[in-house]
Amino acid sequence: MTDEKKKEFTRRLSLCNASEMIVIEYDIFFAYLDDALEAFEVGGEPFKQAIRHADAVLQRLQDALDFKYELAGQLYPLYNYSRRQLALAQATHKKKMISNARNVMNKLYDAFVKIAAEDTSEPVMHNAQAVYAGYTYGKHSLNEQTVDVSRQSRGFLA
Repeated sequence: MTDEKKKEFTRRLSLCNASEMIVIEYDIFFAYLDDALEAFEVGGEPFKQAIRHADAVLQRLQDALDFKYELAGQLYPLYNYSRRQLALAQATHKKKMISNARNVMNKLYDAFVKIAAEDTSEPVMHNAQAVYAGYTYGKHSLNEQTVDVSRQSRGFLA
């Protein structure tokens, strides 16, 4: 994953609410699958590393499940299936398993996008800087600028 993509995900995570965070996790998962498919022909360590990163995202999603709710019991086996498919892809070096995991996760992604669109809760990070994007002094490029509107300390208070 490129540094630019990581910065984009970081910016999105700093501004999102809980439902949007799940959607961003899925986006990160798909980005790692894209990296794995790009490295597929070369094989070796870049392919394995992309698969490991995608698996780590699935593990985070599994660990975040709250089993007080019935939905968690239905999501866990789907995440587990996708993780097994990624392990098989890494062991057998076949694209089919990657597409199997992507297909399962795509269906869940669509559902979470709809849920996130209806969620109006507050952002998870309350003390984050605001990000403003626009054409500022760059003729052909988009420049982002962070502005601390509150002018308060964003660090820890002792």
